[in-house]
Amino acid sequence: MRYGVFSDVHGNHVALKAVLAFLRANGVENFVCCGDIVGYGPQPLECAQELMAMKNLTAVMGNHDAAAVGRMDVKWFNPNAAWAIDFARKQLTGEAMDFIARLPERAENADFTMVHGSPRKPLTEYLLSEGQFTDNAKGWEVSPCFIGHSHMPLYFREGECGIPETDFLKPAVKIFVKGKLMLNPGSVGQPRDGDTRAACGIYDSKLKYFELFRVFYDVGAVQSQMAGLKMPSLLAERLSFGF
Repeated sequence: MRYGVFSDVHGNHVALKAVLAFLRANGVENFVCCGDIVGYGPQPLECAQELMAMKNLTAVMGNHDAAAVGRMDVKWFNPNAAWAIDFARKQLTGEAMDFIARLPERAENADFTMVHGSPRKPLTEYLLSEGQFTDNAKGWEVSPCFIGHSHMPLYFREGECGIPETDFLKPAVKIFVKGKLMLNPGSVGQPRDGDTRAACGIYDSKLKYFELFRVFYDVGAVQSQMAGLKMPSLLAERLSFGF
C-alpha cells in the first residue's frame, strides 16, 4: 500500500491542495497526517474541511490543534502563534472543531505508528537528536514511526551495533525500513529547513521504503491572504525563506 505522508499543514490551504494533488497524481490513495492542521496560516477551516472529506486518512492531533480545541493552554505558545490559535478558534465551525477534538494523540496499525511530537510526549516533544530517539525507542512497536512538530524533514534509525543515526531527508532518496525507524516528512504549511516548497512523502508499506518530495505552491497568494486578514507579518514573511 502506498501512503501519502504529511504534517504541519498549519492553515495553509494553498499548500495542502498542492501536496494532495501531487500525491494523488503519484498513485497515492491512503493518507497520513501527523498533526497541526491549524495554526500560523490563513485558512484553518478550509484545511480542516479538506481533511474531513478524505475517506482514507489517518491523522493525529498536534499541539496547535490541541490549543485550538482547548486541550492545551495558549500560554505555552509565542505571541504570534497564540494570535493564530485564537484566529483559528474563531474560524472553525462546530463540525470542524469536533473533527479536530476527536483526533487521537497517537495512532498505530499494521504498517506504521504515528504521533505529532514523540511517542513519550505526543504533543510537546521536538524530536531532534539521536539521544531522544534512543529514549523513545521502547515507546512504540510498529516501524516506521511517523512524527512531525519540528517542521524538519529528518530520519532517525538504529544503526550498526545499536548506535542510532540521523540525517536530513533528501528529495527522491529512498529510505528503507530496517529495524526501528522514525521519519519526519517536514511541513506542508510552514517549512523550516530553508526550502520554501511544501514537504511531503510517500511510504510504500509493501516495498518498505519512504521517499521525500518537495512541492511548489503559490507562496505569494498565501501571503496576500494573510495580509488581508492582518495576521502577524512575521508569519507571512517566513514563508518566503523557509524558516
